[in-house]
Amino acid sequence: MSKKGNNFSFYTPVLLFLILCILITCFKIIENLTKGKKINKEETSFFYPYNIKPETSKKIEMKTSKKKGKVAIIIDDIGWNLSILKEIEKIDEPLTLSILPQAPYSKQILNELKGKNYELFLHLPLEPAPPSKCFDKGLIKIDMDDEEIKKTFEENVGDFLPYIKGINNHMGSLYTINEDKMKILLKEVQEKKLFFVDSLTSPKSCGYKIAKEFGIKTGKRDVFIDNSPDPEEINKKIDEIIKIAQEKGKVIAIGHAKTTTINILKNRISDFEKNGIEIVPVSSLLE
Repeated sequence: MSKKGNNFSFYTPVLLFLILCILITCFKIIENLTKGKKINKEETSFFYPYNIKPETSKKIEMKTSKKKGKVAIIIDDIGWNLSILKEIEKIDEPLTLSILPQAPYSKQILNELKGKNYELFLHLPLEPAPPSKCFDKGLIKIDMDDEEIKKTFEENVGDFLPYIKGINNHMGSLYTINEDKMKILLKEVQEKKLFFVDSLTSPKSCGYKIAKEFGIKTGKRDVFIDNSPDPEEINKKIDEIIKIAQEKGKVIAIGHAKTTTINILKNRISDFEKNGIEIVPVSSLLE
């Protein structure tokens, strides 16, 4: 056999082996693509992030997101229900609990809450506009004179000092629009060195404005969580709170000590953290 024939016989297996390797490599690439194999950024920058599912990208964003806003959640009407307190305590966040001054279990609840991870407020009953009526004891009304207002306020607040940090109004859509009466009340709040949060039960309320004039640390409610008892509506309000906090940086929200509200809050509380929102005591958001 010629020298040329010998060279051909020698290289033929090598060429066939190389062709086979190329075919196998191509087959594997095609197989991976058709199976939707995820390709990491480290593997090739050409495909990233097109082969990453949307939810994967979202999770990466959540892990790296920084705090975008702060939310204070006030739970009103504490004092009527002992069992709801156990459910509230399962929410491991610094909520602000606002206690009615003369509800049946208010003093007992105060004793249980002392020293725990909650900020305490007094939920002060103020007269609502008709046809609404307030049947809570300790109600302050516009037909009271200065001394009656001061006396009633003292009776309401006395047993809760020094544990409460401030007050917010319970009802009060009639009382809070009366500037003269609000000045009398807020002078008392000022003397006790308490904060004031305007629950804003009337858009005409002057409480926040007067509190600022007096130099009282103050704020006003942005969102009512549970004006409607419908779970779907409550969930929509929580979504709204998160959105506002992300856009404006802070939100004061008010809910009530009701089973539906507290259960939904328990289930949704992790959504605040996932969206970069920190739950804080209301005093940290006051002006």
